Amino acid sequence: MAFSYKFFLLSLLLLPLANCENFDLHSCAKNITDDIDLHTRIVGALYHLIQVTPITGFASSSFSSFGDSTLYALAQCRGDTNTNLCRKCIKDSGKVLFTNCSNQAQAYIWYDLCFVRYDIVNFLGNWTVDGAETSMFNSVDTHNLPAFIPAVIKVIENLKSMVVTSGDNLFAKMVASNITNLKGISIYGMAECTRDMNESTCMECLDHVKGLLHRECKNKSGCRILHNSCFLRYETYDFFNIVSR
Repeated sequence: MAFSYKFFLLSLLLLPLANCENFDLHSCAKNITDDIDLHTRIVGALYHLIQVTPITGFASSSFSSFGDSTLYALAQCRGDTNTNLCRKCIKDSGKVLFTNCSNQAQAYIWYDLCFVRYDIVNFLGNWTVDGAETSMFNSVDTHNLPAFIPAVIKVIENLKSMVVTSGDNLFAKMVASNITNLKGISIYGMAECTRDMNESTCMECLDHVKGLLHRECKNKSGCRILHNSCFLRYETYDFFNIVSR
């Protein structure tokens, strides 16, 4: 396994970042200097996530060594991402985290098509209101379309219901067309929870993100809210992947 890790590190550092992914955000925290095996556990976690995640689009793991804290890790590709794009996205994420966060006990990264996270605090199956989150929005306003925001709210509510009834994937997307008084504009929406969530915690996270969406994205023609356990997004253009898993 030691040889595999060394080969993995070399290949990861030499790997060019794929051009097909849109990088959103990454963050590192909890610098720890007295845990000599932390770096090894991070490498082991990234190795596992890169190998396993493309199979189903999701993977989680925990790594520990004698006398040291356990490292918990999770990776997930967007529900409409195929295996090849998933693999590329997780590899890109692993390279960014290894290059920038390999001595940090907490890190996460969002790409357009995947999310990777690790921490020495066990977050698996849990979500918190104060979890890492960010927002991005389209600069085009819709003040002249009073029917737009009510239509977005309806799409978001439908997506929430679809996600928690989607089974293990916890993913949904939809398009609303022929909306009255929207001058032919369609609304494309997507929602997803990380698959360590259950239906109840997923809905709680989406409700929280919906509240942020109202605050951060009011009157915007497109917006996304990324939380480290779920996300919501809507646009007036088709951002879905054509090829599904």
